[in-house]
Amino acid sequence: MTAGARLLRVSAMAFFLTFLCVGCAKNAPQSAPAVPAPEVMVFDFQTRTMPEYLEVTGRINSVFVVDIRSRVGGYLSKIFFRDGQFVRKGDPLYEIDPRPSLAKLAESKGTVEKLLGERRFAEIQIARYEKLISKGAASQQELDAFRAKLEENTGSLTSARAQQEFNQLNLDFCTIVSPIDGQVSRTQFQIGNLINQDQTTLTTVVSIDPIFVYFNVDEPNLVRVLKTTRSTSRSNGIFTGQLFIDVGLVDDLERAYPHRCVVDFLNNQLDTQTATITMRGRLDNPHDPNPDHPKPPLFRSGMFARVRLPLGQPAQRLLVPETAIASNQDRKILWVVDTENVASTREVLVGQKVGTWITVQPTDPSKPFGTSDRVVVRGLQRCREGKPVTPKLASAEIVLLNTLPIGEAAIPDDTRPDDP
Repeated sequence: MTAGARLLRVSAMAFFLTFLCVGCAKNAPQSAPAVPAPEVMVFDFQTRTMPEYLEVTGRINSVFVVDIRSRVGGYLSKIFFRDGQFVRKGDPLYEIDPRPSLAKLAESKGTVEKLLGERRFAEIQIARYEKLISKGAASQQELDAFRAKLEENTGSLTSARAQQEFNQLNLDFCTIVSPIDGQVSRTQFQIGNLINQDQTTLTTVVSIDPIFVYFNVDEPNLVRVLKTTRSTSRSNGIFTGQLFIDVGLVDDLERAYPHRCVVDFLNNQLDTQTATITMRGRLDNPHDPNPDHPKPPLFRSGMFARVRLPLGQPAQRLLVPETAIASNQDRKILWVVDTENVASTREVLVGQKVGTWITVQPTDPSKPFGTSDRVVVRGLQRCREGKPVTPKLASAEIVLLNTLPIGEAAIPDDTRPDDP
């Protein structure tokens, strides 16, 4: 082998070894970059001293609902109100043509005056004949006749005066007034219509302030309510103002129950078909009908209402945002982050809802939540059992902290904060 051939062979082997080393270097294992822990939002557990609540549906009803009817018949001559107007007790609403009643009243007054004249004549005659009899110039029979006429006149005069009073009442009834303070509905008849006595409903007036909310409670919960209120109720079954309920309307989607009122009525028996009993709360419903600064009433008769009724004595309860509750088949769980920022699941029992919050308690009482534990409110799907996470504290706006009550034990019975 010549020197050139040997040199070519050595160069080929060197190239092959270099290529082999480069390939091995490419296939050599490399260390994987560190994966950051997933980011989640957390919030502290909240505790409140509050009773357990029962949530039921109810209806708003006016205290007074009056159908306006005419107490006399006749033709409608005047309407004094606008449809939907607020009225006071005694305000005129309608007028029935008063001319027939005026004529009858004048006739009855004439009858009374006629009988009064006959009475005066009879009295004068009796006095005259009593003097004549004493002188022997008249008979006793003539005196007795005038005395009988006087007694007959007394009865006729009493009847005529009663007829005059009746006609005066009919004249007064020609002007139909509101019997209560409240709001009048639309008129059902217009001027010129014939109105039948005590039959034709002209309109309706309902009271506005206060107003009632009625709701039904089932028998087991009624027993709990009665146990709570036995010491504060009178023997006649009317509550003395110690039992309050919270009321929300259809716009109360967060279940904040912003309106508080006292229970003033408990029915005297249960409905045997539904095993429920009717209760009633008395709501303030202020309004101002002044057209310069009108303030319409909030509650109207027939409205749907949600009612929250306390069932027991206040106790300390643990609450979390409702968004923190996850489900594992038929179980409710929370993702909890400890001081080492490690996530783990805890099975819980959920209770009543308070605004956007919900009461919870661990299914195993021997393993309570730690004071430094935080609950995951966002990013639950990023959590893995026993794996670290990067927790960030959620803001009060995110968890809607303003829907959580300050604490029922600190709220006086006769007040309620505007912003819980």
